[in-house]
Amino acid sequence: MSLESWVKGIWFGNSGWKYCLLPFSGLYAAVTCVRRFLYRRGIAGSYRSSIPVVVVGNIMVGGNGKTPVVVAIADFLQKQGYRVAVVSRGYKAHPPVYPYEVTAESQASCSGDEPKLIMKRTGARMIIDPVRSRAVALAEKDCDVVITDDGLQHYALQRDVEIIVMDGIRRTGNGHLFPAGPLREGEWRLKTADFLINNGGVPENGEISMTLSVDGVVPLDETAKQLPGKAEITALAGIGSPDRFYATLEKLGYRIMKKVEIGDHEMADINELLKAEKEYPLVMTEKDYVKYAGQGLVNSYYVPVSAELPENFFTELLSKIRKVSEGKGSSDR
Repeated sequence: MSLESWVKGIWFGNSGWKYCLLPFSGLYAAVTCVRRFLYRRGIAGSYRSSIPVVVVGNIMVGGNGKTPVVVAIADFLQKQGYRVAVVSRGYKAHPPVYPYEVTAESQASCSGDEPKLIMKRTGARMIIDPVRSRAVALAEKDCDVVITDDGLQHYALQRDVEIIVMDGIRRTGNGHLFPAGPLREGEWRLKTADFLINNGGVPENGEISMTLSVDGVVPLDETAKQLPGKAEITALAGIGSPDRFYATLEKLGYRIMKKVEIGDHEMADINELLKAEKEYPLVMTEKDYVKYAGQGLVNSYYVPVSAELPENFFTELLSKIRKVSEGKGSSDR
């Protein structure tokens, strides 16, 4: 059994190993509780931006579908005339300096895969910095609103709107805090957000339903032929929940013959991928695409997806942002 399978058995199954890890979860809970108390009481300093700050995050370790939500919100606000900046920690990014502004010329190894993807999809200003307040301070000079990709637990940055994205199938797993469970904060935190988005499951009371729509299967090499339906393929998913991507490919009619197993945000060896695509077409997520584009892959494809959210969600979000803008003295829209 792999380490990943063992962990999933604890977090989302009935493994008894969780009882051995509960004392460590208790320690984790104590530390996070003290940390929240310090920020709530103003003992630990936090940054208050002069423009609205919208946090899109989750309470569970791993991918829950935040990035498509960030893209959808950024697109919507830009259509309303807002100058939007997106801020990210830039996980596994290696820029020359912080804060770092991601451009079309930025390499994914420099910017991180998700920031590069968000910039590519939205055209919004994209700034990465582990100290998010520095990135926000830079963005607010010429932007009207900031969206932070993740950062729900980054209390050093004050926020005006909180959006939690939940995996609608796995929900909160076994309900325990890390490491006995997958939670960064307790389930109580779900009740404190302005919006709770249910990605791919049956929404419960107060939850907003979200689905991911596939925007086609696109060749990395623009001169390549379209991938025929029901083809035998190799799948590559360097994301937090690869099973969701595999299921999407199967729904599209493809037969997954092999899988390239890499971790979230990790990068496979390009020479191995060049060999793999000679046997079967290689199909990857859009987040992987930004890492391998221009690397000489000629029989490889990616699957862009978009978040489908109800219109009333965007209407309510816009109303909240306008109220915050008025309170902070920003111009009306």
